[in-house]
Amino acid sequence: MAQRFDANTYPLDPGVRLLEASAGTGKTFALAHLCLRLITEADHALEALLVVTFTDAAAEELRSRIGQRLQQALQGLEQLDQGMETSAPDPVLADWLGGSEPGEARQRWIRHLLVALEQLDRADITTIHGFCRRSLRRLALSNAAAMEPQLDTDATALQAEVVQDLWQQELLSLPPDQFKALRQRGLSPQTLRRGLAQLDGEQQPWFRGADGAIDLDQPLAPQLEHWLAQLWHDFVPLWQRDHAALDAGFRQAAEQWKAQGCGATTPYSAKPKSDRCAQINQWLDGQTSVPSLLEIAAREKPLKEYFHPGSWCKVARKCGETDPSLVTPALQAAVAALWDAPIERTWQYLLERGLQELDRRRRRRGVITFGGLLASMDPGDGDVAWLAPLQQRYRAVMVDEFQDTDPVQWRLLQRAFGAGERHLLLMVGDPKQAIYRFRGGDLATYMAARDQVERIDHLLDNFRTTAPLMEGLNRLMAPGLPRSELPVPAVQPRSSATPPQDAPALQLLLLSTEAPSSRSALEAELPQRLAAMVLEQLQQREDLTPADLCVLVSRHQQAEDLRRALGVCGLPTRLVTQGDVLDSEAALLLQWFLDALAEPGDDARLRLLACSGLMNIAPDALEPGRLDQLALQLRGWADEIPRLGLLGALADLLKGEQMAGLSERGRMLGDLQQAARLVQEAMHRQGLDVATAADWLRRERLHPSQPVPEARQPHSDQADSAIAVVTVHRSKGLEYPVVICPYLWQSPPAVAGPLWRDPRSGECLARVDVHWGEGWQAAQQAQQDAAAEAERLAYVAVTRAQTQLILIWARANGQEDSPLPAWLFGAEAAGDAIDSLTDERLSQALAERQVPISIDGLVESLPSGRRWRPPLLAEPLALGSIPKRIDRSWGRASYSAWIASSDDVQLHEQGRDRDPGAEESILVGAEPAWSETGPLAAFPRGAGAGDCLHRILEQFPFSEAEAAEPRQRLELIAAELRRAGLDPDLQNDVLTGLEQVLQTPLGGPLGALSLDRLGPHQRLPELSFDLPVQHVRTADLVAAFGCDAEARFGRTYSPALASLAINSRGFLTGSIDLVFQDPQHQRWWVLDWKSNWIGERRTSTELGLCGPHHYSQEAMEEQMLHHHYPLQAHLYLVALHRHLRWRLPDYNPQQHLGGYVYCFLRGMPGALAASPEGAVGPGRIVEPVPLHRIAALDRALGEVPA
Repeated sequence: MAQRFDANTYPLDPGVRLLEASAGTGKTFALAHLCLRLITEADHALEALLVVTFTDAAAEELRSRIGQRLQQALQGLEQLDQGMETSAPDPVLADWLGGSEPGEARQRWIRHLLVALEQLDRADITTIHGFCRRSLRRLALSNAAAMEPQLDTDATALQAEVVQDLWQQELLSLPPDQFKALRQRGLSPQTLRRGLAQLDGEQQPWFRGADGAIDLDQPLAPQLEHWLAQLWHDFVPLWQRDHAALDAGFRQAAEQWKAQGCGATTPYSAKPKSDRCAQINQWLDGQTSVPSLLEIAAREKPLKEYFHPGSWCKVARKCGETDPSLVTPALQAAVAALWDAPIERTWQYLLERGLQELDRRRRRRGVITFGGLLASMDPGDGDVAWLAPLQQRYRAVMVDEFQDTDPVQWRLLQRAFGAGERHLLLMVGDPKQAIYRFRGGDLATYMAARDQVERIDHLLDNFRTTAPLMEGLNRLMAPGLPRSELPVPAVQPRSSATPPQDAPALQLLLLSTEAPSSRSALEAELPQRLAAMVLEQLQQREDLTPADLCVLVSRHQQAEDLRRALGVCGLPTRLVTQGDVLDSEAALLLQWFLDALAEPGDDARLRLLACSGLMNIAPDALEPGRLDQLALQLRGWADEIPRLGLLGALADLLKGEQMAGLSERGRMLGDLQQAARLVQEAMHRQGLDVATAADWLRRERLHPSQPVPEARQPHSDQADSAIAVVTVHRSKGLEYPVVICPYLWQSPPAVAGPLWRDPRSGECLARVDVHWGEGWQAAQQAQQDAAAEAERLAYVAVTRAQTQLILIWARANGQEDSPLPAWLFGAEAAGDAIDSLTDERLSQALAERQVPISIDGLVESLPSGRRWRPPLLAEPLALGSIPKRIDRSWGRASYSAWIASSDDVQLHEQGRDRDPGAEESILVGAEPAWSETGPLAAFPRGAGAGDCLHRILEQFPFSEAEAAEPRQRLELIAAELRRAGLDPDLQNDVLTGLEQVLQTPLGGPLGALSLDRLGPHQRLPELSFDLPVQHVRTADLVAAFGCDAEARFGRTYSPALASLAINSRGFLTGSIDLVFQDPQHQRWWVLDWKSNWIGERRTSTELGLCGPHHYSQEAMEEQMLHHHYPLQAHLYLVALHRHLRWRLPDYNPQQHLGGYVYCFLRGMPGALAASPEGAVGPGRIVEPVPLHRIAALDRALGEVPA
């Protein structure tokens, strides 16, 4: 029996009950108050309560509201106990407090509430999936098993991986004709991935058996051949027997349809111009074997468009037959099987194989999906031992958003808590808000459960909507939801919000045309007219701000169109969704800018940037000279990026009109700056140059992170005073003062196959034709379900409004499934032809039901130039407070910043250290023992060239065995030379030089070890670090270098170190070129590549000499001291020391820390020239770690000096 809910008298004894809560009626309030009563009156511990809701966000909100309610009650009880007057926040709590008994009973309630508040963070207030996960964990622990189910929260990558493997193994191995035909019929990696994702989201998807025709253990190719042969042999004799009767039946039916007044019966005619039977007969006569799929597809006109039962039924229904019968059922079914069955069976085979493979790979990885989590807790109909522990743990179970449940969830709840002898099972829901069918929500399950409960209560007080609007909504929605067969009960307004003074609470705007128009034409026209209406409202109403407005849409494309139109009018908008600024139009523009910066010589990239929204140059104005000028600008910006940063280069590009133009485009400028900041941060953290930053952005745009990180949520969507643009699905649970619904006049989009659900059995079906047989039935049911959900979505949309609701009605062809006609014209108008829904009928229907609604026309688009201007604040201008002192010692620094002079700002905050330009070292004396020239002698000098070598070595296979193919090394070198703008002819010299570097024995403590003997698992390139620095000064570093004074670069380096002015707090950042492990002693070393040119000049026409001869230990030590490389090496060792202490079990620096190696690339002699035993030859500095010095440096960076 249905009755009105009363929060203080609702029974708490065991039973299965339902609480139905219309939108805005306070179900969260009701649940929180019931929790309070269960803890106090029913004497249940909080840990004996299970509260389940739909999303993690809703669970946290519910936990907060329950905690708030318990705290309010505790405060009131303590006030009563102390003889004070209570300050209850609402009448419900005031009545409850008034009913509490003084003395021991009240004291017991206070104790219960104190314990409950202490346990609140551990309470089982969660989602159904969270409940299943916790239960599995507890059951595993009780059985002495270790089970922590890892959830596969984003299966996109795994699904794509499985589809790619299936495509390669099964599809690409087919004969070309078969493969081409399948592609022509719509099978592609994209459609297959969508189908697999659809099934993977369900708990227990299963396909109808194909009479043993599909064997998942066998490859597709032989089975496809077998299917075709079988279907062909079924078709041919039936055709030879019945084709004349079939053709005659078609002609006779066409004649009857014409006689009945049916206009077009194409392709059927009483006197057809072409003999299609003769075409098929001729084809059959020429066949000596079973045709391929492609040969069958070539007969599309006669087979599919004429003889196929789908084509026949489609025309028959158009001519008035509601349930068409086939002319020759056996032959037409054979035609359909020949045309459709191979495709349908291929779909089913691939999808079932895909599901199997997903399950196998997840088991191997130890993960489980949300659907698998529910399936693992499905008790079925038999006896399961694990139900008893659940029943013992909980006494009361409350399920919020029960309209979004599915059969498995209901079976679990019913089996565990539905006996009614010991448990209270209370479901709270609103069937009118069942809008998550795509997530498995099943309204039929809700209605079945509704029939089984012993009591139904209704929440009938609305706390969201003002009285004028509530009166209008009650009358407007009085016809209910006819397609869902749900009533919309009238509710009483209890809102404290203020109704609008000079505007109607309920308004209908007509996008009228004399005759029904096309949906696409109206969609193109609507955004500009809506923007004009919003601008007019804001200009006319002083009480209205953009933040009061919400526009509800069905699709993200509609949101983009509306935001663009509102932006043209100067109206700020925010998209209320989990957006990603790197998925925006601004990020695409930034991508084009970075691509052009990376390769300014690429003509196509230059043209794309010039014609983009960043520069707005007309294509016909792109003269060669102008492109050359742009290329020079880009090269300059690329060189200045280390100093300017990406934002600085972008600011140089966006000057004057460009900046003004972007600021006129709504959120474009804000999104562009936010995206540029994200890229700039990645460049800094990862040591990226312009080219690799462009690659990073492209990768993040095309393969975005899930879930979207907080830093990538569009800041333009967080404006304090902006119009909210929200999808209806996302709006559930939200509320806004003024809601505009511009798209409720549209029908839901047509449901697309080929994957369907049998409406009777629940089995999955693969059916490609939707005009006859099972395909027709499944498609019709899916479309009816979509239309029913569309009206429930409309209910959610209109109930978001607090003070004013604006609806837009338009008559568009083919929109008979729109949810609005039932409310505007009456329940009987649902599904009526659009032509019959005239403006006169609209006015009459609303007047008869006395709906208080204002009907007006939607304003025309505004003339260009009219824009919204926020009202000026009347506050006087004043100077803000000025900070007395800015602390410049705290920040992010690096070795480069520490050694830079005060006016050398380019190196500040750079993580990767750049090599210097040309260095001269004129050596004279004895006959050289080493070669005076090397492969890299002619390689350009300077920081840019050094960066190029660093990038090559970062990716370079250290041995030929590591290379995927013989030319991989050369191709890598050539690509990086092009990227750096260097001569591609240098690639062979660079290859020879780097091979020489990698083959050189390092010497010293590393003996004969050469780098090419290190496997990939023994080395780590580009280890970036951020070391926290409490406070370090020059004196601290000098003192640290005084430890192990006899070690290299101790006393000899201290005077140079003392000349630096270092005073730093915050973070020390950097990037170590290479960390590697010595295979013999298992110690870890840092290595830094140096491209410093040390050599002898020659004339301008002669190459200088530069080779191992010039890279003696004395010459390299001079370089080390001059550029403060010892400081760099020791800072890197501190970073490695901390990294190993974090990552390596049982780390001991005496056992695991090796030292540092500096490889001067132009001076390493290769494998042929060996050094004396134990010595370190030219081109490398190899030193063991000075442990005391590193420990002292570690303390200096991590401690605050006294």
